[in-house]
Amino acid sequence: MNYVITVLLTVISGVLVFIVKNLITMNQNLQKEKRTTSDAISAGVLALLKIQLIEYHDKYMLGNQIPTHVYENFDEMYKAYVALGGNGTIKRMKEDIDKLNVGKTA
Repeated sequence: MNYVITVLLTVISGVLVFIVKNLITMNQNLQKEKRTTSDAISAGVLALLKIQLIEYHDKYMLGNQIPTHVYENFDEMYKAYVALGGNGTIKRMKEDIDKLNVGKTA
């Protein structure tokens, strides 16, 4: 009788170890997928922010003035761009925008 119990416990523990190992592997795969998706979303948002920041820069540098609401939008987008890991090209554009006359109608 003890032998049967020992065999059953061995089999059950083996099955439990197998199940736990598979659950851990599945969880790691899901985390990796989630990171990949999150990285792709961040890269996409970064690209869209960069496009809009460049468009604002090109448009408003021509007149040496920028409406307040556009400046505020540029500033908020710039902060998000930097938080997502944006590069120095847009930093130079932000410095240009900061030198414009703010508040006048463009």
